[in-house]
Amino acid sequence: MKTIATLNPCVMVVTEVESNHNSPVLINRFVESLFYASAYFDCLEACMDRDSPHRRFVELTVFGEGSRIIVAAEGEERAFRSVKMEVWRAYFRRFGMEEADLSLSCLYQAELVTKKFTCWRHCTIGVDGKSLIVGWKGTPIHSVTAWKFNCE
Repeated sequence: MKTIATLNPCVMVVTEVESNHNSPVLINRFVESLFYASAYFDCLEACMDRDSPHRRFVELTVFGEGSRIIVAAEGEERAFRSVKMEVWRAYFRRFGMEEADLSLSCLYQAELVTKKFTCWRHCTIGVDGKSLIVGWKGTPIHSVTAWKFNCE
């Protein structure tokens, strides 16, 4: 946060995986990872051809290695430690940051973008407090928030 503060931004936009992969308890990480990956794989199945090199990259690189690290790795080897938005809210507030309101036009724009894809009916766009939540068939996948710094 000190490095970001030296840049003196007025606003910071954060997008995060909306799943808790940081639990010290293996079974909790496993279950959370299973629900998240199931929704994502269902999305890939509906939206991308099975032979797509992009899909293969996501499946092998992001989920193959990522799932192994989330579930099996411990200590410094566990490089991915995603947490849900409520954890980020508490963290950023400790630094005096304030969550910025996202306009209704942001929500409308997100819905317009999803409708450009053939599988748009399964994509869910919602709001949690001031966060935009993007999901698949009701399962949250990513969150987007804007945070205001004290810029005076």
